[in-house]
Amino acid sequence: MQAFRFLLLLPAACLLSFTVTNPSPVKEYFSLPATLNYNKTSYQLSWSAHPSAVYYKQEYLPVGQTAAGFNKMLMIEAVTGQINAAEVVKAKINELEQRKQSDALANYQVIQNKATGEYLLDFIMSQSQGSKTALVEWNAYRYLPLKDKNGKKGILLLAISRRAYGETVPAFLRQLKTERTKDIAALAAYALPSVTLKTD
Repeated sequence: MQAFRFLLLLPAACLLSFTVTNPSPVKEYFSLPATLNYNKTSYQLSWSAHPSAVYYKQEYLPVGQTAAGFNKMLMIEAVTGQINAAEVVKAKINELEQRKQSDALANYQVIQNKATGEYLLDFIMSQSQGSKTALVEWNAYRYLPLKDKNGKKGILLLAISRRAYGETVPAFLRQLKTERTKDIAALAAYALPSVTLKTD
């Protein structure tokens, strides 16, 4: 089971989707190291995409984890051009409100930093198989203004994702009650290295 990873431009409302398995070396589009250290965990670049001239996407996983069954993921996305962060966040909130109609666990909160122009949206979703919860996914998305070294402007998304499956879900939800605030604080404080966008 894999989640939609096109977080800015495509809906992320369902937990079943695709992360392309690329047998060739993963292309790096942000001029960042192949390994990023975040919140005491090392994440390695595992997948990337540049599906349009204005959209870039990269996923990072801890060593030993795969997109098909990960527990932690770090994601970076960028959209260049005249794009309004407030409208992007509003669209994501609308999507989550719709999800609430079919997902009893779905919920979210959004924090705006007016001084920096950043937004931080954290939310939880689940997927059931019959009467049982098969998967729970908690995410925190930090939307930042983008201006790379070449002057390209737009929105940069730095995101973390945590997952639990099957019998591990109850323990995950208990832990989330105490760890969520720490995770949000770590994401808000994370200093991402300077970004320079590349083309194919």
